[in-house]
Amino acid sequence: MAEGLDLVSCATRYLGIEHGNEARAAHRQTVDAVRAIARRRGEAWRLIGLSIQQVGASRPSLDEFADGRFDGFSEAEVLELYQEAFPADRKTARSQRLRDRQLALLHRLEAMAAESPQPGDLVSGWFDDRTAHKLTAAGMVSLGDLNARIAAGGQWFRTMPAVGRAKAERIAQHLSTLLPAAPRPSRPVFTLSPTPSLFADPLGTARPQPIASTSTHPSPSMVAGRLLDAPNDAAAVHAWIDARAGSAATAKAYRREATRLLLWLQYERNRTLVQMDVADCTAYMAFLQNVPARWISRERASPGRPGWAPFRGPLSHASHRQAIVTVGALFTWLQSAQYVAANPWQLVNKKTGDDRGDKLLDTKAFSEPAMAEVLRFVDAQPMTASSARIRFILRFVESVGLRSAELLGATLGDIRLEPEGWVIQVHGKGSKNRIAAIPGQALDALQAYLQTRGLASIQEAPPAAPLLSSTADAMTGVGYQALYEHVRGWIRKAVAASALPMAERAKLAGATTHWLRHTFGTRAIAREVPLDVIQAQMGHASIQMTTGIYGRAPIRRRLDELGKAFS
Repeated sequence: MAEGLDLVSCATRYLGIEHGNEARAAHRQTVDAVRAIARRRGEAWRLIGLSIQQVGASRPSLDEFADGRFDGFSEAEVLELYQEAFPADRKTARSQRLRDRQLALLHRLEAMAAESPQPGDLVSGWFDDRTAHKLTAAGMVSLGDLNARIAAGGQWFRTMPAVGRAKAERIAQHLSTLLPAAPRPSRPVFTLSPTPSLFADPLGTARPQPIASTSTHPSPSMVAGRLLDAPNDAAAVHAWIDARAGSAATAKAYRREATRLLLWLQYERNRTLVQMDVADCTAYMAFLQNVPARWISRERASPGRPGWAPFRGPLSHASHRQAIVTVGALFTWLQSAQYVAANPWQLVNKKTGDDRGDKLLDTKAFSEPAMAEVLRFVDAQPMTASSARIRFILRFVESVGLRSAELLGATLGDIRLEPEGWVIQVHGKGSKNRIAAIPGQALDALQAYLQTRGLASIQEAPPAAPLLSSTADAMTGVGYQALYEHVRGWIRKAVAASALPMAERAKLAGATTHWLRHTFGTRAIAREVPLDVIQAQMGHASIQMTTGIYGRAPIRRRLDELGKAFS
């Protein structure tokens, strides 16, 4: 093609390809492969594949010009006459020089022995600079890294900016010409044999079907007596969730961890809950610390279906610790219910310690300058149902400290004026009721919000009206996802329009509704509100939990007292 032949003609003659789209795809792959060789050799790889306009056909060659008409003339004289008769413009001359360089480069590369790519080679040696930079920034430094990421499946390119599915497929095609495609990690279809009972019903409303036992041990229900009538592990897990989970969120977390354990026992140990021993416990803890790739889901698939796996990725330190706590609680309950004769987790050191990367004084809260910027942006927007709602959420939750579920579940009938002042009764975590005070900032925000909803005031509004309503109907509540997206969207726009430092803006990129609750806690600590007051307002089980999350007050006291002693 560098010599001026037609693309389709070349593809037909040399590759047996007649379809135009296939010809273009083959040409792109060839260009990528030859560019990679040139790049490795330090050659001018950008010349390869460059379409250069040919010299005009109306200009004869030097031999055709001479054609026996200049007998007795020297070669230099004939060349001079030719250039006078057919002067070359600069553009044509430059194109000719480029074509000469291009053809010379191709001939040099053709004569070279192409270097075989190796998995350890850097991607910068085989991909163009821009693509190589994106791959390296996404953690794919070598060809082997890229091969492994692609082989794992799913949207391996999602962390690369401006790389969509089409461009990712071209990268994968080019890599396949360099390295053999790595096999996809072998992943079984994760179901609880013979029926995926725990997956078929994610909300736990149905009961599992009996699972055929592969062991020679008697049925747990036969050994355990009448405390728990469960024919198999899945039924025992459902019974535990029904008995102990106090909310849908807790039930979901319990089901997730129990499902992972049951699948691990089935696929890695070929055992049941009844057969689990101390060695299994330590092996499972090690497994959670380094989850194999075949256990990590890379595709959108329903639980129990091909392509699905029990984990979304490696577990964080906190997730690993919570998984062990949940599994330990399961076995404690199963032993009390006499489903298992003994609890092997009691013999295992379940302490995982703290994550060294944790910053104990860092909290997911808005600093006062950041909150001021967000409020300034919101207040500058036209008054709409959406802007009125975000104004209320920001000011109310910052000064009351409710959880998202408590905010969504509250109604105006839960708010009362007592002799002590305005309070709200909330149904909190663990299905516990508590009384939270409504200070002046929160009361003003609520009154303004109710007026925009057409509900006049707290005293006149219908008690059944939700505290937080849909923008379309003042009497209709909203769900968690709608609240999450509403708050995230407004905060993202406010931060983008702010003059906050880059570090602060990067921190706020992950801000959610729950950050407002933490903002209440940190602001109350900074303003020297007593810890017992903060504990009661936030619904913490103990004051130690409050100091553990918002530990600046004890530290300030510690520094003050030690400063007096060692000044």
